[in-house]
Amino acid sequence: MRLIVDSNIVFSIIVSGKKSKAFRLLTRYDFELFIPEEILFEFRKHAQKLKKNREEFEHRTLLAFSLLHLIPKEFYKDKIREAYEIAKCFDKSDTPFIALAMKLKIPLWTGDKDMIEYSFKSGLYTALDTKAIEELLEGRTLNQVIANLRNRIYI
Repeated sequence: MRLIVDSNIVFSIIVSGKKSKAFRLLTRYDFELFIPEEILFEFRKHAQKLKKNREEFEHRTLLAFSLLHLIPKEFYKDKIREAYEIAKCFDKSDTPFIALAMKLKIPLWTGDKDMIEYSFKSGLYTALDTKAIEELLEGRTLNQVIANLRNRIYI
């Protein structure tokens, strides 16, 4: 399964390591995961908050980033303006993730409810939470998963 991964999913692996649901999914199933280069700046900004034990932190950081393909901004820069117009409605810092999802035309895995809601409103990208990813892995179609997610988000 090919997905863009939002920073909150990556950071959950760094904070919780093998205990995180995201990590357990990644080790049980075949994924090809992409992140925009801006995540490195975001990571640097939040590193002190994420760090509890230095040795564990370094190990978990290497583990998390080893599972991901870092994509240079040059690749998706043509989608930045369009993505910014969407992201400014909830969080401008999500612009590169949305731009990359739009460029690759693959779903974005996130824990951000606003990002998911705006994916429904814009129709220009698909954002899924971890439960939705699990449903896809269980064999449900993307349309079924999106319908379930829409019901969960709006209820």
